[in-house]
Amino acid sequence: MKYPLLAFTLLAVVAPFAVAQNDSPAYSQCMETAQSTLDMNNCNGAEIERQDARLNSVYKKAKAALEPAQQTQLLEAQRLWIKYRDANCKVYFNLTGGTIDQLNGAGCVLDMTKARADELATLSQS
Repeated sequence: MKYPLLAFTLLAVVAPFAVAQNDSPAYSQCMETAQSTLDMNNCNGAEIERQDARLNSVYKKAKAALEPAQQTQLLEAQRLWIKYRDANCKVYFNLTGGTIDQLNGAGCVLDMTKARADELATLSQS
């Protein structure tokens, strides 16, 4: 029973690096030159839009690769995932009452959206 724990630990260490690889060059450059919280929020907003478009694209590809009954299951799962992401990240948007909350909340949305897009991309490759 040690192997599931090992696999989970390895995934927990590697996953953040895998997700970070999907940052667009524009996002990386934007964050490097950001001079204020507002600048960083603008970078996050633009990257969330890019990653959301990527998510929608891979969702369509994943759906097309599935049988009709599986497509219905995927649609239900995606709707629930959106509710979960929004509820989960809402905590970060309201955690301290300071301006850092906007960065933390947007970072949550961005990270979860990238991770979900990566996950859905594997469905269309199966």
